[in-house]
Parts: sequence; structure tokens; C-alpha cells
Amino acid sequence: MSVGDLFLLVVRWVHLVAAAAWIGGSLFYLLALRPALRTAPDSGRQVNIAAAAEFRAWVDTCIFVLLATGVILTFNRLTPDFIGVPYAATLGVKIALSIWMFVLARGRRRRNALLDAHRAQPRPAVSFLQRTARAFSGYNAIVILGIIVFLLADALKLMYEQALAGG
Repeated sequence: MSVGDLFLLVVRWVHLVAAAAWIGGSLFYLLALRPALRTAPDSGRQVNIAAAAEFRAWVDTCIFVLLATGVILTFNRLTPDFIGVPYAATLGVKIALSIWMFVLARGRRRRNALLDAHRAQPRPAVSFLQRTARAFSGYNAIVILGIIVFLLADALKLMYEQALAGG
């Protein structure tokens, strides 16, 4: 194994760890922490604020690491001559979805700051369509997109291995 191969191995591993930390942390928040905090509304709000602040720092770090390592990995994979259009198109979709996740994460912070100012006001009843839209927005959308990006990463790996094998 050459130094370049070792470098790429470390870059891939760091990229995977950052993605797993962000999406895994988001899954933990949605499936464990948020439901638990709803059972303790008084103290839950303070825990939620503290957890969100800590997780925000992790997400910022993950985004930076994913961008830096993603650029390196993209150039590494696109430089060989045997990579075809399907691989490049799939990679483009993965990059677009990742950028969408980054934008959602940043936008969510601004939205939370605005909502905190209006939390004291009573919430109106919401329709089925509004509840469905909420289910596919915010943190839920980030998790859904993250899972799709993981799937695309596996598809890219298979495509690359097939291209290496000449098939």
C-alpha cells in the first residue's frame, strides 16, 4: 500500500465517520431524544436547548469535514478514464442532495431562532397535509436525505468496483 493509498483510506474513513456521526446523531434525536423530551415538558425544553447547542457544533464540524474530504474523493474518483456517465451522474445527485442537507441544516437554525420568539403563542390546529409536510421537512428531511446519500454512496462504490473489473 502506497502513501497515496493510505491517505485515501484515511480520507474515506474520516468522510464516513463524519456522515455517520451527523446522520446517526440526527436519527438519535428524532427517534429517542425528542420523544423522551416530550414526556418532560418543563425540564425537557432546557435539555433540548443544551443538546441542540452541543449537536450544532458537531454538525458544523461534520459539514466542514464532509466538504473537505468530499472534494478530495470526488477528484480521486473522477480522474480515471474508466469512470462513465452513470457514475458521474450518480455522484452529481449525491453531491446535490448533500448540499441540500447543508442548506437545510443552516436554514433550520435561522428558523429555530425566529420560532423561539413566538413559542408562547398558542398553535392553531394543523391539517393532515400540514402534518405530512412537516414530516418531510426540517430534521426529518435531513435524515431522509442522509439515508438516500448513504444509499447513493453504496451504489457509487458498486459502480466503481464494476468499472475496475472491466464490466
